[in-house]
Amino acid sequence: MFFLIAAPLFAQSGEPSSLASEIQNIENTLNRPGVSGAERRQALTRLAQIRQLSGDLENAAKNWLEAAAANPMVDDSALLSCAYCLAAMGEWDRATAAIRPLLNSNTSPVSQRAHFLDASIKAWRGDLSALGALAGSPLYIQLRSEIYYTLWKTALDSTSAEAWKQRLLAEFPQSPEALIAASASAAAPVVSAKPNPLWLLFPGWDGAVAQTAAVASGPAVPARPEAVPAAPVQSPAPAQPGTARLQTGVFSQQANANAQMDQLTRAGFSPVMERRIVDGGERWAVIVPAADANQGIAQLRTAGFESFPLR
Repeated sequence: MFFLIAAPLFAQSGEPSSLASEIQNIENTLNRPGVSGAERRQALTRLAQIRQLSGDLENAAKNWLEAAAANPMVDDSALLSCAYCLAAMGEWDRATAAIRPLLNSNTSPVSQRAHFLDASIKAWRGDLSALGALAGSPLYIQLRSEIYYTLWKTALDSTSAEAWKQRLLAEFPQSPEALIAASASAAAPVVSAKPNPLWLLFPGWDGAVAQTAAVASGPAVPARPEAVPAAPVQSPAPAQPGTARLQTGVFSQQANANAQMDQLTRAGFSPVMERRIVDGGERWAVIVPAADANQGIAQLRTAGFESFPLR
């Protein structure tokens, strides 16, 4: 599903105190003795939504997983949301493991979207066969415009990409995905789009697909030793007045963060890396400074990277 946005993507203000108060109220509910399973699930779902929207994907995934198991019957929708957060972090194996119970069926909307995510992860890794099969299945007709769009964006050669784009424009000309595709080659784009959830969850997909193609068809590239980072790792620091900090990815493997740093540098940006400790584990965040958040987000998207501002 895609949402079209006419207003600026993000406000230029600090986090409202009401948000912190809401998080505290939710945590109080969760810690209250005798809280029911339904109340716990509702509270965890709201907490996961807040953390996901604020960019805290690691804890959002944790809360979604807890929400999925809060009642005797596992909540498939929460499990799927957990998988999407994991995919956003580049944790593809964990995302695939999270949705595995949902892949036993393809009859419900949730299970179909789980199959779509599973096939999209494979396409992200360079295997488009599963996603291509979904494109021809009548069971996935409701997702077909998204499938065509994803195939267009993950195709490893320009001929295939153009073919999927033209199918999208011909079969679903009024879909949000087709409007995005039409605007991509327009001199004056007619739509400003923030894709959700798939491309929001795969920051930097253009560079990664190009890298996959190069590895598949070109000479082998020596792997960078993980013990020697390609760029300095910085501690989080407050942004200078008038400077936004746009996060393009959070990775559990430093090598993956290094790869995105390289892609961003080749695209003309000046990224920095920050080491974080989340639940006792190391994470590496890739940050791009920008004088203006909205302008920086737009420039990154044009280069093939999704991002969000850190507050």
